[in-house]
Amino acid sequence: MLPRISVSIPAADMAKLETAIGTLKSVLTPYLYPLTPEERQDVVKMGDRSVAFLTKVEEYGQSTPAFVPAFVRFPDLQEDIKATADLGTLLRPLQQLVTDLESTMMQTGGEAYLDALSIYRNIQSAAKANAPGAQAAYEDLKVRFAKQPKPADKKAGA
Repeated sequence: MLPRISVSIPAADMAKLETAIGTLKSVLTPYLYPLTPEERQDVVKMGDRSVAFLTKVEEYGQSTPAFVPAFVRFPDLQEDIKATADLGTLLRPLQQLVTDLESTMMQTGGEAYLDALSIYRNIQSAAKANAPGAQAAYEDLKVRFAKQPKPADKKAGA
């Protein structure tokens, strides 16, 4: 079990962070091209080795223009390579930050949920003992654990 953590971001820092995120979003948005999930599946994916490959191809194309087929616009290729490098420079620290945010949120959320379950169980016991107000609180909270009805068999409705 991990040790409990205590995280409390002051309102002033939250406001600064929200402003900074807004700034990032507004500055980056004109340069971004969001894809649908289907479009993302159609895009050729690159790995770390592909970046080195791009760099070498660019060097060969620069030093020996005859290697570049007529249908490839070499300046467009160079622009795409630079954009990929620039975006990667921005993405890597943001990915680490997102991972750290997710980890911290997972930890604080897990701690809160375990504590909330303890309180719920206490309310449940109090309701069984007919403690004042406990039954209403239990009825309100127990919906979180209600079984979801199973979807009807498609053949049965046909």
